[in-house]
Amino acid sequence: MENIEIEVPIQLLHASTICAAKKDIRFYLNGVAFSHGHIISCDGHRAIACPITGLDENVEFIIPTDAINSFLKKIPAKYRNISCVITFDPKTQSGKISSHPHQAHELFIGIDGKYPDWRRVFPRALPPSHEFKGSIPQFNWQYLVDFQKVHKILGGNGINVGFIAQSANEVAGIFFSGSVFENGGRFQEVKACLMPCRI
Repeated sequence: MENIEIEVPIQLLHASTICAAKKDIRFYLNGVAFSHGHIISCDGHRAIACPITGLDENVEFIIPTDAINSFLKKIPAKYRNISCVITFDPKTQSGKISSHPHQAHELFIGIDGKYPDWRRVFPRALPPSHEFKGSIPQFNWQYLVDFQKVHKILGGNGINVGFIAQSANEVAGIFFSGSVFENGGRFQEVKACLMPCRI
């Protein structure tokens, strides 16, 4: 397989680190994955995903979160509204994140593991007439605060974040309004989801 080269908005790469697991025994979750044409991260409780233009559906690799954070430290937050280039060699499982305008580069070794099929986690779109019935779901408030951080990273105000719940025990869809990463914006739409607390 040939080397992979894709452009990814730095804001999106940064936002994806928020939902990645930290020191999880499921080591493949301790990074940001490129899977089924999307950038995706998940820690078992929440997930965030966004389509990436030009990314082959069959391509899959996982960048360790530590490598992404190391790259982000080289670029001040106010200059992260551009794209970086990610190259990956499937043979050596190695790659590089680069921002040529900032002369910032970070080498990484991909996480050797199979990322789970995250597409089954996200709720299917609800009809416009959806009306919630039953017990009210309860969420970990820190996760909701983290989604506000995601919204700010994506260029939003950190306030216009909401969720659509299906039931007290099913995953809820998280939506972001007022950034260039929503439907009709300059980039592809970011979607997220969150599992309610078990009562």
